[in-house]
Amino acid sequence: MTPAWPRLGVFSYDYPDVESLIAACHHSGLTTVQLANTLLDDCLAHPEHSATLRATLEAQGISIVGLAAYRNLVAPDQAKRRSSIDYIKRCLQVAPLLGTPVVATETGTLHAENDWIASPENQSAAAWETLYQTLNELVPVAQQHGSILALEGFVNNVIGSYDRMEIMLERIASPHLQMVLDPYNYLTHAMLPESTQRAEEFFQRFEDRFVIAHLKDVSAEGAEVDTPEFGLGVFPQEPYIDFLRTRRPDLPLILEHLPGEHIPAAVTRLQAIIASLA
Repeated sequence: MTPAWPRLGVFSYDYPDVESLIAACHHSGLTTVQLANTLLDDCLAHPEHSATLRATLEAQGISIVGLAAYRNLVAPDQAKRRSSIDYIKRCLQVAPLLGTPVVATETGTLHAENDWIASPENQSAAAWETLYQTLNELVPVAQQHGSILALEGFVNNVIGSYDRMEIMLERIASPHLQMVLDPYNYLTHAMLPESTQRAEEFFQRFEDRFVIAHLKDVSAEGAEVDTPEFGLGVFPQEPYIDFLRTRRPDLPLILEHLPGEHIPAAVTRLQAIIASLA
């Protein structure tokens, strides 16, 4: 049976235990989760706990649709970069036990102090080669365990444009390297007047590469400054929701960048857009 659309969910960042996560999902009618932080780390430390967590959530009508393994893949500190690579490897190993192949990460920045701030060195050949070497180490692990490493581009990271994403996907041509559908992250302030066209280009170029979708927004200062919660920015949401509804209804939709108490309002905003497209 095909699941009802949309399969809507949230990250588990704010939920230290499964009971609070289940309560939050039931309160807002959510059926999916992208696992992160405490609940994920427990499964990495104790893989035998994975089956129990999965069964507990599924018994409550909630599916784990991806892991949030966001790490800086090009961190200039080699020890930090190695720790990040090893963390993602563990996620790729554990993901199938949790019922999902998807392990998502950003690509990172060479900024020395902050993983989310741009650096001029991000566009250097050295940064590109470091990222390539890192992915070339991770993708075989994904293949070995039947997992998928899903890259999430971001304007402040090494992969911050459609072109750079496409080049990397062509360079490492593997079904185990795919993408997070997050059109917000690529829109700089200068691009905002062409947001609709830019988003449609993104959908067309990578339509068959997406494995999980995010719902948030873009501030009036551009993604390089802020990507606020869904419906509170300037991103043209209607074409995006229509794309999800008509062309990729298989993708789970994960709300992000919002506290738990804001989820019901975000769900209401999404439902209003869906109703307007019917």
